[in-house]
Amino acid sequence: MQIPFAIPECRIKRVIEQNPDRLVISMRRRGASGRCPDCGDTSQSVHSRYHRHPADLPLSASRTVLRIEVRRFYCLNPSCHRRTFAESPSELHSPRARCTRRLAEAQGRIGIACGGRGRRSFADAPENAGQPRNRAAVH
Repeated sequence: MQIPFAIPECRIKRVIEQNPDRLVISMRRRGASGRCPDCGDTSQSVHSRYHRHPADLPLSASRTVLRIEVRRFYCLNPSCHRRTFAESPSELHSPRARCTRRLAEAQGRIGIACGGRGRRSFADAPENAGQPRNRAAVH
């Protein structure tokens, strides 16, 4: 399957369609090194790897989830107090974010365009009676 939009700073490894409603895109960040956020030195010494799973813009009728392989690097600068650090594709998502920046921006635009009415009409529907209401939620 071909992805019709660019994913900044990343290389797509494969696309997995788990079911017709969910699409998982497996990827990793481009480049062989990372930069320490404290001292600024680059390192190619990989400590470990883990995966992040932020939600992304839907593709056709499928909910899209990114499976990003994140590498942790050793900081080899002896004067730096940070021993390890993780690479972070800053254009794609904020640290510890559960969705990509472009999905968050799209949801914000929809919330502003609806003026909050979408959430209010959802909460007032009979099948949602008794559901907790959150005034800060933008849906």
